[in-house]
Amino acid sequence: MEKVLKEESCETKKPFSLDKAVFVYLLGGLIGTLWETVLNFCSGNGFVYCNGSILTPFNVVYGLGALVIVLCLRNERNIFKAYIIGALGGGLVEYVLSFFEEVFLGTRSWDYSQQFLNIGGRTTLPYMLVWGLLCVIAVFCIYRPLEKLYDRIPRKIVKTIAVCVLVLLVADWTITLCACLRYSARFDGTQPYTIIGQWIDYFFDDAFMTIRFPSMKFS
Repeated sequence: MEKVLKEESCETKKPFSLDKAVFVYLLGGLIGTLWETVLNFCSGNGFVYCNGSILTPFNVVYGLGALVIVLCLRNERNIFKAYIIGALGGGLVEYVLSFFEEVFLGTRSWDYSQQFLNIGGRTTLPYMLVWGLLCVIAVFCIYRPLEKLYDRIPRKIVKTIAVCVLVLLVADWTITLCACLRYSARFDGTQPYTIIGQWIDYFFDDAFMTIRFPSMKFS
């Protein structure tokens, strides 16, 4: 019995490496994109870009949400506690991302103002309850089984892949952020000051941004 307890204790203290963080982001982001795409099809909207980025298919909100969830709950053994933390954490991530999007871009990609028990229109209590359930499923049914398989892959291979993917993600975040900033600036009538801004306006004009970011609404 003592040996088992020691093994469980060592397992809970397993470090969360950068390469694991990258792959958790990828998994969460891809699932989020597929989920939102299916929802739009079922709602009769047809195909809608739901990745929220330009170069990759990984939804930023879901990717960051998955990362926060795993960081907070990867060592949690109590399902009820994990549910509560997941509900609060999921709502917090949604609220914070919505807040910063409005502050820096002047847009809102989701607005729950007309929905039941909403919090500032940025999240809702019913959605937070769903976040809690998703967190339990994500950690206990997906992350932990996959982590055991992941740990069997040679470290050199996963680290190399993770670094390459991270470089691509950083490029994607940078280009997407710059395109969104210029999209917002064009709405306000601000002309580009540099050749980079002109390049962004040429490749990522309003027609392109409207298609790729259909949920972005200027406030």
